Amino acid sequence: MEGLGNGYETKEVEIATSSNEAISAFTYIATKINKGLKPFHWYKHHVVYGARENNFPAEYIESILSIESIDDHDHVRVERELSIYSK
Repeated sequence: MEGLGNGYETKEVEIATSSNEAISAFTYIATKINKGLKPFHWYKHHVVYGARENNFPAEYIESILSIESIDDHDHVRVERELSIYSK
């Protein structure tokens, strides 16, 4: 959302619910991709946590886990991002 109009755009997609009902949703699609960039560990943790919480297939979770991530040297941001799991 932060980069909407500057590297990201919204796209409407159709998804299937667990009961196989088709619903419309929207997502953000990157339009400026730098393949050299890697996500921070805390960001990858958010994605994996959400995938597990929503019962995504194990193979999909493994594909997320296989993505290389990096340290975030902004310790305040790391603490803020990970603090949601201690509530």
